[in-house]
Amino acid sequence: MEIDRRNLMKGLLAGGALLALGTPSWAFADEPAKKAKRCLLFLGGANVDGRFANGVRAACAETGYDGLETMKVDGGLLSDPGKLVALLEQTKGARWIAVMDDASAAVFQELARTAGGRLLSVGSHASAKDDPCPLRHTWLAASSAQSAGGVLASRLIGAGESFLITESFLEGSSAASKPTGWSAPGFASYRSAGSDAMHLHCSGLSLLEGCAQLGLTGVEGWTPIPSHVSAGEAVSQQSLQWVEAVGHAVAASALGGQIPESCSGRAFVHRAFTPHSLPPTQRFVSFVMDI
Repeated sequence: MEIDRRNLMKGLLAGGALLALGTPSWAFADEPAKKAKRCLLFLGGANVDGRFANGVRAACAETGYDGLETMKVDGGLLSDPGKLVALLEQTKGARWIAVMDDASAAVFQELARTAGGRLLSVGSHASAKDDPCPLRHTWLAASSAQSAGGVLASRLIGAGESFLITESFLEGSSAASKPTGWSAPGFASYRSAGSDAMHLHCSGLSLLEGCAQLGLTGVEGWTPIPSHVSAGEAVSQQSLQWVEAVGHAVAASALGGQIPESCSGRAFVHRAFTPHSLPPTQRFVSFVMDI
């Protein structure tokens, strides 16, 4: 089947906080992001702040980055938006990694846009105990160089939970002439036909079942991607709690070093046959941006 960008975007946004927020009204980065010289972790008062921060710090330790600054809004972003405005003015030139709840994310977008923020990625993250894929993550990113999905998938596959990760890239990849993509042990990988190709990585279920999880019908036009392990995205044997794993993946993308893929979007679907128990439903939003 042929998948165009509009259908892909519709599938990626369906059911997540990004649908409620809408596509961010502020500008995505229009050129390749450079490695961060100054990186700031902003904790917006979500109930996942501590666990997300643990994952960010783990990624910094793995990459040897020791300059992480941490800022926290006590009582939540909505209780004192003026503090955020002042912080945005004081951190020109910094790369932000931010986490917050859905309501705060809408306010954050407008304040960051006014301050001249350039978005690299925005992600919606949720857990739901009764869902066939209890962990769901949706990202919009400036390009595949800002992808976090492969790093997250490599962490979650060892955690014993089913998950669905989708990403859409708004700019073409610098590797557009190379029809290669992420793959790793445990995943079967496929590429859709067309200039706006999508990569689908399935574990524990067939290509047809993976397409069904994305709301797609049929498997015509998909071709296998040869199995190989991309640098920095090998399946990890270390199992992090899922919120920590998200923080780790977001920080890894913010610190740079990802290999661009020749696709307009990626999806990772994993079905675990002996799933672990999850806490009550949780939702939060992540941002990576340059100020």
